[in-house]
Amino acid sequence: MRQVKLGLALGSGAAKGWAHIGVIDALLRAGIRIDVIAGCSVGALVGAACATDRLPLLEKWVRSFGYWDVIRLMDFSWQRGGLLRGNRVFNHIRHLMPDESIEQCHIRFGAVATNLSTGRELWLTEGDLHQAVRASCSMPGLLPPVRHNGYWLVDGAVMNPVPVSLTRALGADIIIAVDLQHDAHLMQQDLFSATPTQNMLEESITWRSRLRQRLAQHLTQRRTSLSPGALEIMTTSIQVLENRLKRHRMAGDPPDVLIQPYCPQISTLDFHRAEEAIAAGRAAVEKKMDELLPLVRSR
Repeated sequence: MRQVKLGLALGSGAAKGWAHIGVIDALLRAGIRIDVIAGCSVGALVGAACATDRLPLLEKWVRSFGYWDVIRLMDFSWQRGGLLRGNRVFNHIRHLMPDESIEQCHIRFGAVATNLSTGRELWLTEGDLHQAVRASCSMPGLLPPVRHNGYWLVDGAVMNPVPVSLTRALGADIIIAVDLQHDAHLMQQDLFSATPTQNMLEESITWRSRLRQRLAQHLTQRRTSLSPGALEIMTTSIQVLENRLKRHRMAGDPPDVLIQPYCPQISTLDFHRAEEAIAAGRAAVEKKMDELLPLVRSR
């Protein structure tokens, strides 16, 4: 009798993507073993870390981020292709996950990207793991596209924000999907216009922290009268399109369980708020435990 395989479809969501870490941790603690992982954008990054048994290292790294650590990781580019080069981040990720091919992953893994030339999604299920993750994460306008077999690839969220279909194609019989963008309309703000986090404001009162507090208050007072910035407009527009596409695709190919971490306070580039995102992921699993426990007993 063939064993039933459980698959995890990890959706896009930029900084909210650290919620995937909390989701996976909660699933494993509940005794739910994962056989297949498909990821899109930040979901591909977290999924790859899980598939190569490096998730604890990734979690330790992202939990160490402060506001200014994230700023230092942003290698701004004046070249064509994207606002950021992305080399600082992905070079560090390469240290966390040593060079290996997708075929060497301990869990069956695939990432989804979008082919700019054909306008179709591309399933990356073999070959260079790091290239696949980087291509899947290349948000148009923010990060440059990735060259692959003569084509330019960008973020898989352009075509398949929550890759249920890829998870199924990789052999999963039961699919748990993680949707991070369902609450995107509740709060849209950008790193460059956002106030510092509460954790930052509770740091020891130095002249720098007092200056940040005053700047935060000033920005909050002006927010209602200022028009959104270019990056905020771009990322918000992409999220609106992703949400519409995601709802359409999951209506035709629904997962068995849909997990939706709730963290609207985390905006696109708030990568320093890992603790909040991870906690949201764990809480979302707890809310779905009645649906998840039968999956354990059925295997």
